[in-house]
Amino acid sequence: MLANWFKSFLFIVLIYLSIDGFSQKVIPFHMWKTKDLTIANSGRKIKGLSFQEKKVIFYINLARMNGKLFVETYLKDYMEDVRVPKNKYYRSLIKTLKEQKALPPLLPQDDLIKEAVKHAKEMGRTGKKGHRSASHKSFEERMRSFRLKYNKMKESNQYGFPDALGIVIDLLIDDDQESLIHRRTLLNKDLHYVGVGIRAHKKWQVNTSLLFGGVLIEVEK
Repeated sequence: MLANWFKSFLFIVLIYLSIDGFSQKVIPFHMWKTKDLTIANSGRKIKGLSFQEKKVIFYINLARMNGKLFVETYLKDYMEDVRVPKNKYYRSLIKTLKEQKALPPLLPQDDLIKEAVKHAKEMGRTGKKGHRSASHKSFEERMRSFRLKYNKMKESNQYGFPDALGIVIDLLIDDDQESLIHRRTLLNKDLHYVGVGIRAHKKWQVNTSLLFGGVLIEVEK
């Protein structure tokens, strides 16, 4: 019981510190149009999302909408502050974002949010990583009902980062992933909807689950 209480307390502290750090940091808003920032912040009115979960969607959308400007502002600022090694994965991300055409922002969907939160909770409670559920269901099994609504389904998971910008940049750099599967998912032009869940993790302190959906399938009435 005490161990569970401490983990919950630690998670709250991590989130608090990340929010405090976010508020203290000089944010390069002036280089972005107010209209674009508003569009990117598509989760701002969703009550089922926490502050950091909304910011995850916000930063992904900025990278999708204007990759070059994202490189020159948020990515540059983060890399200088955190001093992440600028290896081949980082360099390839710079190239990808600068050459990328503008993509539509992702819109949060309630069913995707619930599944993302559920998966993040299960991984956190069991201390596991990956796409299988706590009951050992594969990703395809988990997505069976979702594929009746969306023409594509993708999932990305991140571990150990409590702050939204760190989560997004880690997935975009996709260090040591030759397939760049996470980066390709976040910047996939065929994905339009998203759900986010950030929860405490037994081993990694915190984990994030991102669930993406493609075009909505029209069902004949």
